[in-house]
Amino acid sequence: MTSEDPFKLTFGPNEYSYAERDVILYALGLGCQREDLKYVYENSEDFSALPTFGVVPSFDTMMGTPFGDIIPNFNPMLLLHGEQFLQLERPIPTSGRLTTTGKIVDIVDKGKGCIVVTGTETRDSDGNLVFYNEFSNFIRGTKGVGNKSPKERGAATATNEPPKRAPDVIMKEKTTENQAALYRLSGDYNPLHIDPNMSAIGGFEVPILHGLCSFGIAGKHVLKAFANNDPAQFKNIKVRFSKHVFPGETLQTEMWKEGNKVIFQVRVVERDVLAISNAAVELVNTGASDAAAASSSPAPAGIAVAGFHASQVFEGLRSAIEADSEADRQNRVKKVKAIFQFNITNSSGATQSWYADLKNGLGEVGLGESPKKPDAIINVSDTDFVALAAGRANAQKLFMGGKIKIKGQMMLAMKLDGVLQDAKKKAKL
Repeated sequence: MTSEDPFKLTFGPNEYSYAERDVILYALGLGCQREDLKYVYENSEDFSALPTFGVVPSFDTMMGTPFGDIIPNFNPMLLLHGEQFLQLERPIPTSGRLTTTGKIVDIVDKGKGCIVVTGTETRDSDGNLVFYNEFSNFIRGTKGVGNKSPKERGAATATNEPPKRAPDVIMKEKTTENQAALYRLSGDYNPLHIDPNMSAIGGFEVPILHGLCSFGIAGKHVLKAFANNDPAQFKNIKVRFSKHVFPGETLQTEMWKEGNKVIFQVRVVERDVLAISNAAVELVNTGASDAAAASSSPAPAGIAVAGFHASQVFEGLRSAIEADSEADRQNRVKKVKAIFQFNITNSSGATQSWYADLKNGLGEVGLGESPKKPDAIINVSDTDFVALAAGRANAQKLFMGGKIKIKGQMMLAMKLDGVLQDAKKKAKL
């Protein structure tokens, strides 16, 4: 190290003045639509900044990290943004003036390089701490610099390994080819994300999407799926950037609820690689948000998932099966001889899976992906599925109209109407 004690270094303060327009521009850069009024319309009754906006006012301070005072022969071309942590201390104002100061939190020797962790505190004009960030940057080729293991810092250093079960909720969002061009207007003007000549030097065919854009999209998904779209429920978020994303690719956020923590990872669908891994959001009060979400859904408890009207269909089907005699259940299994997996997408864009095993034993209905290989995987919207179960729609017509997509044995769609009749009786659709 070139500095005697890098942990005594402080830098800044940097002032960030912004208006409601900047909050809206950030939301649009993350793919928010005109229907997302609370994030894109300043006159909305509950107009708010997305929680991940907290990385924006701090970005210039991170860029001012005096790497040259810490790393011998520092070359900025060898720097990679490895991880990001954001802790919210109070609601982010939708406009105002914020001031950020920075310091070196940790330096870790990783053998082939080192990690420099920059911590930034951002305060409002009254001196109140609004949020805290940690930017972890990997410096390739720098050897023998830093501690052999990272300092323990709670949520900022948590490993966040996904549970060994199917995700509780999956949300997909296709980015646009212009996404990086729009997101950069929130302050990250790295030419790698816009200039084809610079991206070619970095080894990419086209400019790549900002990691912090993928970070924000994932945060938006967790917010919708588990926090009732309420930024006040968002406590902190930590991610690891694993692979690049090309604008236009589809991001799939796979989420697992574990107490007050939502562990997640983000998969690039087209290449089946993880862009974000070892990630989690901690929520402030999941009990309140879960109760609010549940109260807005007519679905009963059990294998129900808040926000999905299809929940009552599967509850009804399970109740009907379990209420039958053993002989009737065996007869149903002999008649159907199939395992169905249903991937249901609700109006918020969240996808949840249920399965109906009418091929083995006495038959069962469960939450999540089928533990046994399904004979048919059925992808359908929440609205169309409920209409189908209620008898207001026909499976064959939905299939022919492209509203049901089936992978596997497509002729099994003919059996869906009969399978769902029991659910209709029990759920009173």
